[in-house]
Amino acid sequence: MQINTEFLSVFAQKEINRFKMKTGVFLFLVKDNNILLLRRYKTGIDDGNYVVPMGGVDANETLVSAIVREAYEEANIIIKPEDLSMCHLMHRLHPMPQNLSFQQIDVFFYAQNYTGTIENKEPHKCDELKFYPLDNLPENIAPFILYAIKAMQKQQIFSEFGWTK
Repeated sequence: MQINTEFLSVFAQKEINRFKMKTGVFLFLVKDNNILLLRRYKTGIDDGNYVVPMGGVDANETLVSAIVREAYEEANIIIKPEDLSMCHLMHRLHPMPQNLSFQQIDVFFYAQNYTGTIENKEPHKCDELKFYPLDNLPENIAPFILYAIKAMQKQQIFSEFGWTK
């Protein structure tokens, strides 16, 4: 079988130039109507605001594998893939310092069951990790996280966030 190198070259160039979007995974860990939140610290983005355990998807990693990894890396908890359910998908315009931004797909997973003792394993990025009542969240929660929590509570599967001011 002969490989068409001209086709591969054209295909590779199109893929290099194709728009690519970052994917983030987020964990809604809920226990007794409380949700696990962490306060960002010295990251340069949303510092002082509460978010949920989260992170980016690495190359050759599934969404579920990514959130299982992030839950362990950030909070020392082990979640079985079968204990996760995707509860919300957000297409977000992510603002950055100096008026920069990028688009991101955020996949939110819900879990009630986990093993391990919750512990802040990233004190260089997080200065608090604890459960908060879903009906009494901190005022300084990141707006897109609050929006996603409310969407989850309404069983709204999809949203767009950050596109208009």
